Amino acid sequence: MRDYDYFSNFVPCSAMFSRTISEIMKLKRYAVAASFLITAASLFATTSDSIQQKASGDHLISFDLEARLDWQMVDQNKNFDRSQSGFLGKYIALKAHGQLTEGLTYTWRQRFSRTPKDNTFWDQTDILDLNYKFGKFDVGAGKQVVLIGGYEYDRAPINLMCPNLFVSNVACYQFGVSGGYQLTPDHHLAFQISQSIFATPQDRNLYAYNLMWRGGRDISENLRYESIWSLNEIEYQKGKYCNYVALGNKLLINDKYTVIVDLMTRSYPENKAFKNNTFMGEFAWNISPKWKVTAKVSYDCNRGINLTDKTEVARGTQLVIGGVVAEWFPIVKARHNLKVHAATFCSFGDNHNAADIMQKNTFYGSVGVTWHMNLLNIK
Repeated sequence: MRDYDYFSNFVPCSAMFSRTISEIMKLKRYAVAASFLITAASLFATTSDSIQQKASGDHLISFDLEARLDWQMVDQNKNFDRSQSGFLGKYIALKAHGQLTEGLTYTWRQRFSRTPKDNTFWDQTDILDLNYKFGKFDVGAGKQVVLIGGYEYDRAPINLMCPNLFVSNVACYQFGVSGGYQLTPDHHLAFQISQSIFATPQDRNLYAYNLMWRGGRDISENLRYESIWSLNEIEYQKGKYCNYVALGNKLLINDKYTVIVDLMTRSYPENKAFKNNTFMGEFAWNISPKWKVTAKVSYDCNRGINLTDKTEVARGTQLVIGGVVAEWFPIVKARHNLKVHAATFCSFGDNHNAADIMQKNTFYGSVGVTWHMNLLNIK
Protein backbone atom coordinates (compact mmCIF):
# COMPACT_ATOMS: atom_id res chain seq x y z
CA MET A 1 0.00 0.00 0.00
CA ARG A 2 1.08 3.62 -0.47
CA ASP A 3 2.45 4.79 2.89
CA TYR A 4 -0.90 4.15 4.56
CA ASP A 5 -4.44 3.11 3.78
CA TYR A 6 -5.58 6.69 3.18
CA PHE A 7 -9.14 6.44 4.42
CA SER A 8 -8.73 4.46 7.64
CA ASN A 9 -5.20 4.03 8.91
CA PHE A 10 -1.65 3.56 7.80
CA VAL A 11 -0.21 0.70 5.76
CA PRO A 12 3.41 0.80 4.67
CA CYS A 13 3.85 1.75 1.37
CA SER A 14 20.41 -1.92 -4.19
CA ALA A 15 19.96 -3.90 -7.00
CA MET A 16 22.13 -5.43 -9.71
CA PHE A 17 21.34 -5.95 -13.38
CA SER A 18 21.09 -9.57 -14.42
CA ARG A 19 23.66 -10.61 -16.99
CA THR A 20 21.11 -12.26 -19.22
CA ILE A 21 20.25 -11.25 -22.77
CA SER A 22 16.74 -10.24 -21.71
CA GLU A 23 18.11 -7.70 -19.21
CA ILE A 24 20.42 -6.26 -21.89
CA MET A 25 17.39 -5.79 -24.13
CA LYS A 26 15.63 -3.94 -21.32
CA LEU A 27 18.57 -1.55 -21.06
CA LYS A 28 18.42 -0.95 -24.81
CA ARG A 29 14.77 -0.06 -24.55
CA TYR A 30 15.53 2.39 -21.76
CA ALA A 31 18.31 3.95 -23.83
CA VAL A 32 15.84 4.58 -26.64
CA ALA A 33 13.34 5.98 -24.13
CA ALA A 34 15.98 8.24 -22.61
CA SER A 35 16.81 9.62 -26.05
CA PHE A 36 13.15 10.40 -26.59
CA LEU A 37 12.76 12.14 -23.24
CA ILE A 38 15.94 14.18 -23.69
CA THR A 39 14.73 15.33 -27.09
CA ALA A 40 11.34 16.24 -25.65
CA ALA A 41 12.99 18.08 -22.79
CA SER A 42 15.10 20.21 -25.12
CA LEU A 43 11.95 21.35 -26.90
CA PHE A 44 10.54 22.73 -23.65
CA ALA A 45 13.70 24.45 -22.36
CA THR A 46 13.17 27.76 -20.49
CA THR A 47 15.14 29.99 -18.14
CA SER A 48 12.92 29.87 -15.03
CA ASP A 49 13.93 28.30 -11.70
CA SER A 50 14.67 24.58 -11.56
CA ILE A 51 11.71 22.41 -10.61
CA GLN A 52 13.93 19.65 -9.29
CA GLN A 53 13.14 19.12 -5.62
CA LYS A 54 15.85 20.45 -3.31
CA ALA A 55 16.96 19.80 0.25
CA SER A 56 17.34 22.29 3.08
CA GLY A 57 19.89 24.88 1.92
CA ASP A 58 22.85 25.37 4.23
CA HIS A 59 21.27 23.93 7.40
CA LEU A 60 23.11 21.01 8.98
CA ILE A 61 19.79 19.79 10.32
CA SER A 62 16.19 20.98 10.11
CA PHE A 63 13.58 19.12 12.20
CA ASP A 64 9.86 19.27 11.36
CA LEU A 65 6.69 17.71 12.72
CA GLU A 66 3.60 17.19 10.55
CA ALA A 67 0.23 15.84 11.63
CA ARG A 68 -3.35 15.50 10.41
CA LEU A 69 -6.57 14.80 12.30
CA ASP A 70 -9.92 14.20 10.54
CA TRP A 71 -13.57 13.53 11.22
CA GLN A 72 -14.97 11.40 8.40
CA MET A 73 -18.19 9.70 7.36
CA VAL A 74 -18.46 6.70 5.03
CA ASP A 75 -21.68 5.35 3.52
CA GLN A 76 -21.44 2.36 1.18
CA ASN A 77 -24.48 1.58 -0.95
CA LYS A 78 -26.78 3.37 1.55
CA ASN A 79 -25.26 1.50 4.50
CA PHE A 80 -23.59 3.73 7.09
CA ASP A 81 -20.16 2.29 7.94
CA ARG A 82 -19.66 2.88 11.68
CA SER A 83 -16.20 1.28 11.68
CA GLN A 84 -14.88 3.82 9.15
CA SER A 85 -16.69 6.88 10.48
CA GLY A 86 -15.80 9.22 13.31
CA PHE A 87 -12.63 10.98 14.50
CA LEU A 88 -9.36 9.59 13.15
CA GLY A 89 -5.71 10.38 13.56
CA LYS A 90 -4.67 10.25 9.92
CA TYR A 91 -1.00 11.01 10.04
CA ILE A 92 1.89 12.02 12.29
CA ALA A 93 5.55 12.06 11.28
CA LEU A 94 8.93 13.60 12.00
CA LYS A 95 11.08 14.93 9.17
CA ALA A 96 14.75 15.80 9.19
CA HIS A 97 16.78 17.16 6.29
CA GLY A 98 19.99 19.06 5.88
CA GLN A 99 23.35 19.48 4.20
CA LEU A 100 26.33 17.53 5.55
CA THR A 101 28.84 19.20 3.27
CA GLU A 102 28.87 21.03 -0.04
CA GLY A 103 26.63 19.07 -2.41
CA LEU A 104 25.83 16.22 0.06
CA THR A 105 22.30 16.35 1.49
CA TYR A 106 20.05 13.93 3.35
CA THR A 107 16.31 13.47 3.91
CA TRP A 108 14.58 11.38 6.59
CA ARG A 109 10.86 10.98 7.30
CA GLN A 110 9.59 8.66 10.01
CA ARG A 111 5.93 7.93 10.66
CA PHE A 112 4.67 7.17 14.17
CA SER A 113 1.32 5.71 13.16
CA ARG A 114 1.34 1.93 13.24
CA THR A 115 -0.87 -0.79 11.81
CA PRO A 116 -0.49 -4.58 11.82
CA LYS A 117 1.26 -4.33 8.44
CA ASP A 118 4.04 -2.18 9.91
CA ASN A 119 6.11 -5.14 11.04
CA THR A 120 9.43 -3.36 11.54
CA PHE A 121 10.94 0.06 12.11
CA TRP A 122 11.75 0.24 8.39
CA ASP A 123 8.11 -0.21 7.42
CA GLN A 124 7.39 3.14 9.09
CA THR A 125 10.42 4.82 7.50
CA ASP A 126 9.11 6.47 4.35
CA ILE A 127 12.34 8.14 3.23
CA LEU A 128 15.95 7.85 4.36
CA ASP A 129 18.01 9.11 1.44
CA LEU A 130 21.48 10.51 0.81
CA ASN A 131 21.93 12.64 -2.30
CA TYR A 132 25.10 14.08 -3.76
CA LYS A 133 25.00 16.79 -6.42
CA PHE A 134 28.04 17.71 -8.50
CA GLY A 135 27.64 20.10 -11.39
CA LYS A 136 24.57 19.06 -13.33
CA PHE A 137 24.70 15.47 -12.02
CA ASP A 138 23.20 13.98 -8.87
CA VAL A 139 23.29 10.50 -7.33
CA GLY A 140 21.27 9.11 -4.43
CA ALA A 141 20.84 5.96 -2.36
CA GLY A 142 18.61 4.78 0.46
CA LYS A 143 14.88 4.40 0.95
CA GLN A 144 13.35 6.52 -1.77
CA VAL A 145 10.08 7.29 -3.50
CA VAL A 146 9.81 4.97 -6.50
CA LEU A 147 10.00 7.20 -9.58
CA ILE A 148 6.54 6.91 -11.14
CA GLY A 149 4.95 9.79 -13.03
CA GLY A 150 1.79 11.69 -12.16
CA TYR A 151 0.95 14.61 -9.89
CA GLU A 152 -1.43 12.82 -7.53
CA TYR A 153 1.20 10.13 -6.97
CA ASP A 154 3.81 12.86 -6.39
CA ARG A 155 1.91 14.47 -3.50
CA ALA A 156 2.94 13.97 0.11
CA PRO A 157 0.52 11.48 1.72
CA ILE A 158 -0.59 14.02 4.32
CA ASN A 159 -2.00 16.19 1.49
CA LEU A 160 -3.93 13.46 -0.34
CA MET A 161 -7.70 13.90 -0.57
CA CYS A 162 -9.55 10.76 -1.69
CA PRO A 163 -6.86 9.62 -4.15
CA ASN A 164 -7.40 7.22 -7.04
CA LEU A 165 -7.16 3.48 -6.38
CA PHE A 166 -3.65 3.14 -7.79
CA VAL A 167 -2.24 5.82 -5.47
CA SER A 168 -4.15 4.35 -2.52
CA ASN A 169 -2.61 0.90 -2.97
CA VAL A 170 0.87 1.33 -4.44
CA ALA A 171 3.87 0.56 -2.19
CA CYS A 172 5.71 3.69 -3.27
CA TYR A 173 8.59 3.74 -0.74
CA GLN A 174 11.38 1.27 -1.52
CA PHE A 175 15.14 0.92 -1.13
CA GLY A 176 17.08 1.88 -4.24
CA VAL A 177 19.77 3.87 -5.98
CA SER A 178 19.29 6.68 -8.47
CA GLY A 179 21.13 9.07 -10.73
CA GLY A 180 20.04 12.23 -12.49
CA TYR A 181 21.10 15.01 -14.84
CA GLN A 182 19.87 18.60 -14.91
CA LEU A 183 19.32 19.12 -18.63
CA THR A 184 18.28 22.77 -18.24
CA PRO A 185 17.07 24.83 -15.26
CA ASP A 186 13.57 23.51 -15.95
CA HIS A 187 14.28 19.91 -16.94
CA HIS A 188 15.64 16.98 -14.97
CA LEU A 189 16.10 13.39 -16.14
CA ALA A 190 16.54 10.58 -13.59
CA PHE A 191 17.04 6.82 -13.64
CA GLN A 192 16.45 4.62 -10.61
CA ILE A 193 16.91 0.97 -9.71
CA SER A 194 14.75 0.09 -6.73
CA GLN A 195 13.22 -2.83 -4.97
CA SER A 196 10.00 -3.76 -6.76
CA ILE A 197 6.73 -2.32 -5.50
CA PHE A 198 5.54 -5.96 -5.50
CA ALA A 199 8.33 -7.20 -3.22
CA THR A 200 7.23 -8.90 0.01
CA PRO A 201 9.04 -9.96 3.20
CA GLN A 202 9.01 -13.48 1.76
CA ASP A 203 10.44 -12.38 -1.62
CA ARG A 204 12.49 -9.18 -1.59
CA ASN A 205 14.63 -10.17 -4.58
CA LEU A 206 12.43 -8.33 -7.11
CA TYR A 207 13.45 -5.06 -8.77
CA ALA A 208 12.11 -2.08 -10.69
CA TYR A 209 13.84 0.06 -13.36
CA ASN A 210 12.43 3.57 -13.51
CA LEU A 211 13.08 6.44 -15.90
CA MET A 212 11.58 9.85 -15.08
CA TRP A 213 11.51 13.27 -16.69
CA ARG A 214 10.39 16.39 -14.80
CA GLY A 215 9.93 19.35 -17.11
CA GLY A 216 8.35 22.75 -17.53
CA ARG A 217 7.89 25.62 -19.93
CA ASP A 218 6.49 29.14 -19.74
CA ILE A 219 4.07 29.18 -22.66
CA SER A 220 3.16 32.81 -22.08
CA GLU A 221 3.39 35.40 -19.33
CA ASN A 222 0.33 33.95 -17.59
CA LEU A 223 0.49 30.30 -18.65
CA ARG A 224 3.01 27.64 -17.62
CA TYR A 225 3.13 23.91 -18.43
CA GLU A 226 4.85 21.36 -16.17
CA SER A 227 5.16 17.58 -16.40
CA ILE A 228 6.17 14.45 -14.50
CA TRP A 229 6.51 11.58 -16.97
CA SER A 230 7.90 8.11 -16.38
CA LEU A 231 8.57 4.76 -18.00
CA ASN A 232 8.77 1.84 -15.57
CA GLU A 233 9.66 -1.84 -15.91
CA ILE A 234 8.67 -3.59 -12.68
CA GLU A 235 9.33 -7.20 -11.72
CA TYR A 236 6.18 -8.80 -10.27
CA GLN A 237 7.51 -12.38 -10.30
CA LYS A 238 11.09 -13.50 -10.72
CA GLY A 239 11.97 -12.82 -14.36
CA LYS A 240 8.50 -11.46 -15.20
CA TYR A 241 7.91 -7.74 -15.72
CA CYS A 242 5.00 -5.36 -16.13
CA ASN A 243 5.39 -1.97 -17.81
CA TYR A 244 4.01 1.40 -16.74
CA VAL A 245 3.66 4.55 -18.79
CA ALA A 246 2.69 7.44 -16.51
CA LEU A 247 2.18 10.98 -17.83
CA GLY A 248 1.49 13.74 -15.35
CA ASN A 249 0.58 17.12 -16.88
CA LYS A 250 -0.07 20.46 -15.17
CA LEU A 251 -1.14 23.90 -16.41
CA LEU A 252 -0.66 26.95 -14.17
CA ILE A 253 -2.89 29.84 -15.25
CA ASN A 254 -2.43 33.40 -13.91
CA ASP A 255 -1.07 32.03 -10.62
CA LYS A 256 -4.73 31.46 -9.75
CA TYR A 257 -5.93 28.35 -11.53
CA THR A 258 -4.31 24.91 -11.85
CA VAL A 259 -5.37 22.14 -14.22
CA ILE A 260 -3.90 18.65 -13.77
CA VAL A 261 -4.34 15.63 -16.04
CA ASP A 262 -2.69 12.34 -15.05
CA LEU A 263 -2.69 9.50 -17.58
CA MET A 264 -1.36 6.03 -16.72
CA THR A 265 -1.50 2.60 -18.33
CA ARG A 266 -0.06 -0.64 -16.97
CA SER A 267 0.59 -3.68 -19.17
CA TYR A 268 1.52 -7.27 -18.40
CA PRO A 269 2.99 -9.82 -20.87
CA GLU A 270 -0.29 -11.77 -21.04
CA ASN A 271 -2.54 -8.73 -21.51
CA LYS A 272 -3.16 -6.31 -24.32
CA ALA A 273 -2.31 -2.65 -23.84
CA PHE A 274 -4.77 -0.24 -22.21
CA LYS A 275 -6.55 -2.91 -20.19
CA ASN A 276 -5.23 -1.62 -16.85
CA ASN A 277 -5.42 2.17 -16.52
CA THR A 278 -5.75 5.10 -14.17
CA PHE A 279 -6.85 8.57 -15.27
CA MET A 280 -7.25 11.65 -13.07
CA GLY A 281 -8.40 15.19 -13.83
CA GLU A 282 -8.33 18.10 -11.39
CA PHE A 283 -9.17 21.80 -11.42
CA ALA A 284 -8.03 24.03 -8.53
CA TRP A 285 -8.97 27.66 -7.92
CA ASN A 286 -6.78 29.72 -5.57
CA ILE A 287 -9.45 32.21 -4.53
CA SER A 288 -7.01 34.06 -2.26
CA PRO A 289 -3.77 33.28 -0.39
CA LYS A 290 -5.91 31.69 2.33
CA TRP A 291 -8.68 29.93 0.36
CA LYS A 292 -8.56 27.19 -2.26
CA VAL A 293 -11.28 25.06 -3.89
CA THR A 294 -10.52 21.92 -5.89
CA ALA A 295 -12.74 19.66 -8.02
CA LYS A 296 -11.41 16.24 -9.00
CA VAL A 297 -12.47 13.08 -10.82
CA SER A 298 -10.56 9.81 -11.32
CA TYR A 299 -11.16 6.56 -13.17
CA ASP A 300 -9.45 3.23 -12.41
CA CYS A 301 -9.95 0.06 -14.42
CA ASN A 302 -8.38 -3.38 -14.74
CA ARG A 303 -9.87 -5.55 -17.46
CA GLY A 304 -6.88 -7.88 -17.75
CA ILE A 305 -6.99 -11.67 -17.59
CA ASN A 306 -6.57 -13.35 -14.21
CA LEU A 307 -2.95 -14.59 -14.19
CA THR A 308 -1.55 -12.79 -11.13
CA ASP A 309 -2.93 -10.97 -8.11
CA LYS A 310 0.05 -8.60 -8.05
CA THR A 311 -1.64 -5.42 -9.17
CA GLU A 312 -2.64 -2.20 -7.41
CA VAL A 313 -6.11 -2.08 -9.02
CA ALA A 314 -8.01 -5.34 -8.54
CA ARG A 315 -8.94 -7.30 -11.63
CA GLY A 316 -12.48 -6.59 -12.83
CA THR A 317 -12.53 -3.10 -11.31
CA GLN A 318 -14.02 -0.13 -13.15
CA LEU A 319 -14.57 2.69 -10.66
CA VAL A 320 -15.14 6.45 -10.97
CA ILE A 321 -14.46 8.72 -7.98
CA GLY A 322 -15.40 12.40 -8.01
CA GLY A 323 -15.67 15.20 -5.49
CA VAL A 324 -14.82 18.66 -4.19
CA VAL A 325 -12.38 19.92 -1.54
CA ALA A 326 -12.36 23.34 0.15
CA GLU A 327 -9.22 24.40 2.03
CA TRP A 328 -8.59 27.32 4.40
CA PHE A 329 -5.08 28.37 5.46
CA PRO A 330 -5.43 30.53 8.60
CA ILE A 331 -1.69 30.38 9.35
CA VAL A 332 0.93 30.48 6.60
CA LYS A 333 4.41 31.29 7.86
CA ALA A 334 7.93 30.35 6.89
CA ARG A 335 8.30 27.84 9.73
CA HIS A 336 4.70 26.88 10.54
CA ASN A 337 1.42 26.49 8.69
CA LEU A 338 -2.09 25.34 9.50
CA LYS A 339 -4.75 24.10 7.10
CA VAL A 340 -8.44 23.29 7.62
CA HIS A 341 -10.27 21.25 4.96
CA ALA A 342 -13.75 20.03 4.13
CA ALA A 343 -14.19 17.38 1.42
CA THR A 344 -16.97 15.32 -0.09
CA PHE A 345 -16.57 12.51 -2.65
CA CYS A 346 -18.72 9.79 -4.18
CA SER A 347 -17.98 6.77 -6.36
CA PHE A 348 -19.84 4.53 -8.76
CA GLY A 349 -18.93 1.42 -10.75
CA ASP A 350 -17.31 -1.75 -9.41
CA ASN A 351 -14.28 -2.27 -7.18
CA HIS A 352 -13.12 -5.85 -6.63
CA ASN A 353 -10.78 -4.95 -3.77
CA ALA A 354 -12.91 -5.14 -0.62
CA ALA A 355 -10.16 -3.44 1.42
CA ASP A 356 -10.67 -0.10 -0.37
CA ILE A 357 -13.12 2.32 1.22
CA MET A 358 -14.40 3.63 -2.12
CA GLN A 359 -16.67 0.89 -3.43
CA LYS A 360 -19.79 0.86 -5.55
CA ASN A 361 -22.11 3.77 -4.63
CA THR A 362 -19.92 5.09 -1.80
CA PHE A 363 -20.24 8.51 -0.19
CA TYR A 364 -17.22 9.88 1.68
CA GLY A 365 -17.14 13.10 3.68
CA SER A 366 -14.26 14.56 5.66
CA VAL A 367 -13.46 17.62 7.80
CA GLY A 368 -9.99 17.95 9.24
CA VAL A 369 -6.97 19.97 10.27
CA THR A 370 -3.36 19.63 9.08
CA TRP A 371 -0.36 21.37 10.54
CA HIS A 372 3.36 21.57 9.83
CA MET A 373 5.77 22.84 12.49
CA ASN A 374 9.47 23.51 12.22
CA LEU A 375 10.93 22.38 15.56
CA LEU A 376 14.64 23.03 15.17
CA ASN A 377 17.21 24.47 12.78
CA ILE A 378 20.96 24.05 13.23
CA LYS A 379 23.45 25.57 10.82
